[in-house]
Amino acid sequence: MIFAFFMAMTAYTLLSTGFVLQKKGIDWIGWKGNKDKRFYSSFFIWFSGFFLMNIFGIPSALSLRVLPSYIVSSFAGWGIIVLVFLSALILKEKTYNTDYLLSFLIIAGIVLLSLFQKSDDSSIPSNSIFNYIYFFSPVLLIMIGFSRKFNRKIKSVIFSVTSGTFAGIMVVSLKILVTLYGYRVGRYFGSVYLYLYISAALLSLISIQLAFKNGSMILTGQLQYSSNIIYPVIGSVLIFGNNPGVIQIVSLIIIIFSVIKILKNH
Repeated sequence: MIFAFFMAMTAYTLLSTGFVLQKKGIDWIGWKGNKDKRFYSSFFIWFSGFFLMNIFGIPSALSLRVLPSYIVSSFAGWGIIVLVFLSALILKEKTYNTDYLLSFLIIAGIVLLSLFQKSDDSSIPSNSIFNYIYFFSPVLLIMIGFSRKFNRKIKSVIFSVTSGTFAGIMVVSLKILVTLYGYRVGRYFGSVYLYLYISAALLSLISIQLAFKNGSMILTGQLQYSSNIIYPVIGSVLIFGNNPGVIQIVSLIIIIFSVIKILKNH
């Protein structure tokens, strides 16, 4: 349990560190003039961030072997803490006094979630109608987002939620893979869930770019991270038969509330 907990923390630490490094080195994109030392330095920093983000799945898979998907996805709250304080350290962005209290609430919520999960009671998922509804609902949602009936703010809401739900599907798909095959990675290539994971990753990336284009970072961040935490909870209940207790549900609410407040501050 402790090892799985540490792996989940590692996964979201890598992801958030990757985000910050990409932000730090973003100047190489659209660079004008001679490609001097600053250009190559920016590219190296950006690529380092890109690399860290793309090995996120390794510690995530190790944690999902033991923990339910909704607990692992709750570590997105930890990712926000890392993002805020690394941004202050590396990007020299401002922090607020409330960041410390909210960070404590997020950590407390994650600890409570894990402490009251006696064991991972996930079973091998069946091919029920709920599986198809769960995995393909975000596809319908992203299509709705292109409707001309909606203004830019509503489109930003739709695409932000879509990005978060696809990120949640990534966690659930990976959970299914480790449940079915353990760490026999070679067998993943024969499973539809690997390609579902890859497709969800691409669609999440596209959706968040569309959200950024249509709305503010504050609105986008709140909805994306919240749905990223919530959607795996739904998947755990419908697909794996997990039943979060009252304390766990309260813990999830505390985590989501704290994530939203931090993002509003920044």
